[in-house]
Amino acid sequence: MLKTDKHILWFFPAVAVTMGIFLLSTVFTFPIQEEIEINYLDKFSHSFAYFVLILSLLIAFKKNELLNRKSMIYLIIGTSAYGLFLEWCQYTFFPDRYFEWIDALANVIGVFLGLIIFIPFHRA
Repeated sequence: MLKTDKHILWFFPAVAVTMGIFLLSTVFTFPIQEEIEINYLDKFSHSFAYFVLILSLLIAFKKNELLNRKSMIYLIIGTSAYGLFLEWCQYTFFPDRYFEWIDALANVIGVFLGLIIFIPFHRA
């Protein structure tokens, strides 16, 4: 149970980032490059978005005293699954969007980078 109502405010950034990622991944379409080459800026933006998402979730859980090893694993799995799910949604429901494995991988890399940055501060 949350200690006070003020502690729930720590979840607002995570909700805002989650909604922002959803909108950028589905509603707002950007022209697809016709070349085979990898657009590194796009992959960086994928990683950065999920980096921010996992950090905001980890901080919210920590501030609400809900963070332990098990919840951390669930957050990692859930956030990574969210990235895969949105890639699938792009392919399935949005005609101008495509599923890209490298985007899904960039999402997961962002999750693990956020975890790597968070752990030293969590232990302090």
